[in-house]
Amino acid sequence: MTVCYLEVDDEITGAISKLRAVKDGEAIIVVPPGSRIATSRINFKLLTREGNERRLNLVAVSDDPSVRALAISAGLPAYDSITAAEQALTTFREQDRRLAERLGRQPSDGPTAGPAREQGSDALDRTQVLPVPQTPDVNVRGDTERPRTAVSAQAPGAARRGKRADGRGAAAVQPATPSADRAVRGRRRVGRAPVVGATALFLILGSMGYAAYLLLPTATITLNPLATQLAPAPFIVVADPNVAVSDVAAGVVPAQLLQIPVSVNGIFPATGIEARETRAMGIVRFRSENTLNEVAVLEGTVVSTSDGVDFETITPAIVPRADFATSTPGAIDVPVRATRLGPRGNVAADAIAEVPQGLRGQLVSVRNPDPTDGGQRVEESVVTQADFDAAVTALDEQLDVEMADRMALPETTPRGLTLYSSTAQTGAPQALPTAIEIVGTIQTTFTVTYESVATVLAVDETLVGDLAALRVRGMLAADQQIVGDVVTTTHSATSVIGATIPYEVAATASVFSEPDIPALTAAVRGKSIPEARQILAPYGMVEISIWPEFVDRLPDQTARISLVVVTPSPRP
Repeated sequence: MTVCYLEVDDEITGAISKLRAVKDGEAIIVVPPGSRIATSRINFKLLTREGNERRLNLVAVSDDPSVRALAISAGLPAYDSITAAEQALTTFREQDRRLAERLGRQPSDGPTAGPAREQGSDALDRTQVLPVPQTPDVNVRGDTERPRTAVSAQAPGAARRGKRADGRGAAAVQPATPSADRAVRGRRRVGRAPVVGATALFLILGSMGYAAYLLLPTATITLNPLATQLAPAPFIVVADPNVAVSDVAAGVVPAQLLQIPVSVNGIFPATGIEARETRAMGIVRFRSENTLNEVAVLEGTVVSTSDGVDFETITPAIVPRADFATSTPGAIDVPVRATRLGPRGNVAADAIAEVPQGLRGQLVSVRNPDPTDGGQRVEESVVTQADFDAAVTALDEQLDVEMADRMALPETTPRGLTLYSSTAQTGAPQALPTAIEIVGTIQTTFTVTYESVATVLAVDETLVGDLAALRVRGMLAADQQIVGDVVTTTHSATSVIGATIPYEVAATASVFSEPDIPALTAAVRGKSIPEARQILAPYGMVEISIWPEFVDRLPDQTARISLVVVTPSPRP
């Protein structure tokens, strides 16, 4: 047999040329994907006609089911592999041999069935149709043969003995006249015509039956497998921050522990009071009537008012002698300050007049020419420890509120994660400034900032669905597939247990069993359409089409049955 490989851009003329080059009576024509030949049914009809005219056992090979269906509809057997085609040609060759035996011909000794048909036809022609002088014969193919050499009619006895009447061979018996010769030839033609016509008709009908035997019938079966629901019992999947990867067997997926900085601040009043007093200060003038000696005034010498407000000298001083001649007393100004804090030391001018007895005995007196001032009591606010503690308590409550608000913000949760605010916890907060730094400071109000880092669990819940899908896939039988590879999962988080989040998960999938195409094809071959439907019904919805349509039974050869399994589509 000859394998003819077509190119994608080969035209039908090129394909026919390759068939005409086949010499061994069997040809496999391989049609590549996207071939121009496969764009029209008429191309396959032309190939079939060429094969019939050249008496070829011709089949096509293509891995595209639509191309095979197109070839079969045009009367050209088609297969999905060269191996299958070779097996089919072997089957056809055996069928040719059996047909030749039925027709009473000798089977061909060669490897193909095409030459056997031609030899058998010629042999039948030569044994059933006798030559007639100057008359063309019609062979089994309907062709006009070259006129055979005319011979004269023989005497019946001589013809049987193989000798002429004179003993030297077949003696010619000539008609008496030309008109008699024409009459004899006419009678022979009239007697031979029905035999030739009947033979030709018989051979034509035999050829048509043989072609139908080779090409008919073909069956196409479309099987839509049944899909069933696979729904295991709900199970628990735990999200754990201490797990790095998902574990299908343990039912655990990783969780993430997020850290979220939280900060609040406030301004608070200082309730403590601190009193601050200052001393009054001024100038006193010591005056001496002593004309004999200078009088020394020591630092810290106390002078006072008549009502007992005491002042002390800040620096030592020497009061000069009085001038007797001019009766001018000696005088010196000395700074003083009140011995006690507060505004009581603020006295009017000339209010300080009392000097110690020792100075008075030396004729020294004192006066303040100007009022003293600067003595006062000032009360200021100061931060107490109680103030600081109250501020921290208030900020701690605000910190919880701020943390809840932060959890609700979209930007707090990373993309793809689900945040579980019920797991949020704040770390040890820190107040700034600290108590040591602020308690006792003089200020009417003070500001405190309270900071903490909160932790909260977040889960990529697609991992929960993926784990559930993996568990469902692990439950499939060896011949089962998931429709569309789609597993539907639902999950809901239960109460938080410690630092983990349990999920109750349910998963479902539509599954179907991939049928054994060779086994099913073998099971329905040769069966009637109802029987085939009954055999295939347990596997799904079945559509069976047979060509030609009047045939009600599937071919007995599996090579003529095309079983196509349509993969179910997922429901929207």
